[in-house]
Amino acid sequence: MFGTFAGYQKALEIADSPNVGVCLCVGCWLEGGPGMGGDGLEAIRYFAGRRKLFKVHLRNISVPLPEGFVETFLDDGYMSMYRVVKTLHDSGFSGAVISDHVPGMDGGRVPADAFSLGYISALIRAAAHHAQ
Repeated sequence: MFGTFAGYQKALEIADSPNVGVCLCVGCWLEGGPGMGGDGLEAIRYFAGRRKLFKVHLRNISVPLPEGFVETFLDDGYMSMYRVVKTLHDSGFSGAVISDHVPGMDGGRVPADAFSLGYISALIRAAAHHAQ
């Protein structure tokens, strides 16, 4: 049921509760590509507009399936993470935005996570600034 946009919509319709919502992994949605039945930005607008988007994991990838995708840093995939965060902001999203797993880099996980968190912070500030 949770493999397509329509499946998510149906599940939320069935549950019909303010306590049931979506934890949207942007990377997973991007992996699905056109097979998801709606792009990630459309999904954000739909779920956030109904106050059903509770948490968002930010991750980027090189290309959607069926191609052999590679997980990338947030600034280096096929989706503009600025567009994702701006859509979250413009849709009135007030939930949590977290970094998903990131590729390794010299120095281990800490520098990669620090880059990701700093990038997310800058995206949030830029989206808020451009909304004014």
